Amino acid sequence: EIHRAIPTCGPSLVAALAESWPFRAIRANVQVVYVRNVLRCLEYASGVRREVLQMVLNHVLQIDVEVQVELDDLESDEESEVEDTGVFEFEDEEQSDAKDGDQSDAKDDESEESGSDSDSDSDSESDADSVTSDLGRARYNAKKTVAKLDALMSTLLTWLERHCHVDEQTGEMSESTSRLFLLFLDLFDTVILPTFKSRYTQFVLFYFSSQNAEYSDVFLGTMVGNLGEPMRSAHDRVSSVTKVSAAAYLGSFVARAKFLTPSVVRSVVGVLVQWANTYMDWYEEQDVQSVVRTYAQALGAPQAEIERHVVFFAVSQAILYMFCFRWRDLAESQSGGPIVETELDSVCWCTELEGLQRIVFSRLNPLHACAPAVAQQFASVASQTNFMFCYAVLQQNRRTNGYAGDATASPDLALRNKLDSFFPFDPMALPVSRQFIDGIYMEWQDVGDEPDELDQREGRDIPEDEAGVMEQIVSMSISPVPPLSALPGQTF
Repeated sequence: EIHRAIPTCGPSLVAALAESWPFRAIRANVQVVYVRNVLRCLEYASGVRREVLQMVLNHVLQIDVEVQVELDDLESDEESEVEDTGVFEFEDEEQSDAKDGDQSDAKDDESEESGSDSDSDSDSESDADSVTSDLGRARYNAKKTVAKLDALMSTLLTWLERHCHVDEQTGEMSESTSRLFLLFLDLFDTVILPTFKSRYTQFVLFYFSSQNAEYSDVFLGTMVGNLGEPMRSAHDRVSSVTKVSAAAYLGSFVARAKFLTPSVVRSVVGVLVQWANTYMDWYEEQDVQSVVRTYAQALGAPQAEIERHVVFFAVSQAILYMFCFRWRDLAESQSGGPIVETELDSVCWCTELEGLQRIVFSRLNPLHACAPAVAQQFASVASQTNFMFCYAVLQQNRRTNGYAGDATASPDLALRNKLDSFFPFDPMALPVSRQFIDGIYMEWQDVGDEPDELDQREGRDIPEDEAGVMEQIVSMSISPVPPLSALPGQTF
């Protein structure tokens, strides 16, 4: 009634909502009711839609980041507990051995030592109980925060579901829904992208993009436009961090979005392959020492050289990541029909993949900078599908400086952390919210052939550190990127 009587009270409404917003430590049911009522305000106060939705996303995002921080701290505490437990057991064994060896001492000395051992055991048990109690509280707090995030995410996704309308006359999404999508895309750029350790909030746009093929095209076009030209110019105001993040979102979105058609998948892969090849052309022209540098020297490139090509590495990793998940959309049988995974020797690959072999085997050697799980899984899938065989590159990387097998062996841990953590659309682990995502989400699927047979055919032994690759490839996280000032219009 107040808004109807005073249509210009929008700024006052936004200020009142922000002032009354519950702190994120408040109980989940209080926050859900408040967010639900705030979203209800948009039914009559459409003029403040952007400000209100930005407050909602900011609030959800803060809790999302808090969840990741708590889980990281909990993982660190659990590792510390394991180490401490081992120390306590070792100390107890030493005390027991010392006690057995001193049985021939005088009774008073023996009593004194026994008392000392008893005090030490008591202190150790007390410390262990304290650590266990702290871990229990940490687990309980993390569980509460996850449940709170799940409730808020499901509230926002439910609201979106109600506002995705289809025009009955044209059969297309209504104009109001399209405007709402563009608003969320803009908020995605300004609120979600710049945030470190956001894990689930970005699934709001993932869900919205699934409602219409044009929406996913606009999102992909926005990320491609963010990459810009391979050759950086003086007029290029997009930072390398932004470009790396754009490549990460492209790779993760295409890999996980089940609703994308094979033609869209091929188009994105083709654009990125062309981008990387153009970059290599430019690099070879700019590199004065390209004739005398050897491949081994490229493997041992210093940190400055790696940072110089960080965007190229991010684009290459996105291509490899997409190939691992969507290779079926990039191949077809010789007859033009669907592929048979037990007869992969005769498959034909789309023309968009032309140039990928040059990228993988180039002197820049992207496999040494990619996340180890991505590099190893690409080598496995490419081998099983007879696309290419690049295990020799991984083995050379291990012998040279350990890049592909051991992240801690890299001299550039900062770059390793950047590339390792740029997988925005990891599997959704929120039990209520994932009901909106499961039907449109691409899960990992193994190649039909047995890896052991292909490994023997290639004549190599399976390294021990490859046992956990499958678990790593389906569970990765996200990192930050600065906001965008405009929405590129390129679509696929």
